[in-house]
Amino acid sequence: MERIVLDSHTHCGLTVPFEEISAEWRSGDIHGGVVFPPVEEIYDRYDPNFTDSEEYQSDRKAVHRYLLRIANQGENIYPYFFVWNDFVSPPDGFVGIKWHRHAGEPVYAYGTPGCERLIGQICEKRLPVVLEEELHNTLEFVRSIAGRTIVIVPHMGALNGGYFRLKETGIFDNPAVWVDTALAGYAEIEDFAHNFGSDRIMFGSDYPFGVPSHEKAKLLRLFSGNELSALLAGNLLRLLGRNSPED
Repeated sequence: MERIVLDSHTHCGLTVPFEEISAEWRSGDIHGGVVFPPVEEIYDRYDPNFTDSEEYQSDRKAVHRYLLRIANQGENIYPYFFVWNDFVSPPDGFVGIKWHRHAGEPVYAYGTPGCERLIGQICEKRLPVVLEEELHNTLEFVRSIAGRTIVIVPHMGALNGGYFRLKETGIFDNPAVWVDTALAGYAEIEDFAHNFGSDRIMFGSDYPFGVPSHEKAKLLRLFSGNELSALLAGNLLRLLGRNSPED
């Protein structure tokens, strides 16, 4: 039986159409994966004082409709809802959350009623959260979630303060904290597997910033057998409550 491969970290939307990622997946023998909107369709990352605008509100609605549409047209497509400061509740059909900003970018309104309400809804629905934030916000977010849902640190933490800095905080000892391998180095992937096991690691590419086949090749080099199958798809399917065709 062919080993199923699913990419847990891709950007897809009106500026990065699904046809692009699907072609990359086919060339790399990848059968689908997670899609969330490109940042530029959610907020202006180059304006630290950005609040919101009707244009961006419209863009957010449009890209989320687009993801639901492509998810309904094919198998193995898992749309994640990108949260911004309007703190809109994810519509039915979204199976995860993207929560994203970098240093110098507009900040989330943490601690506000809208933010707290939405976090409560996310946890109630047990939607996994791909959290890309500064180090202090990452630690506080995980603390506030308190195991109520899974938090996925992308890139093995490279953009959340760095893998080894995060490791020193003890965050990876928390069984509710997972990672994806998008654009991560061999050393970080091997260290996590050695110290924390491989059942919380998921293959990701960060397309269009990473090449799916290249990112997949890292795991083919490092792992084999059932462990490889888990990283390439099994862990993601378990996270989302799906059965693997290989079971």
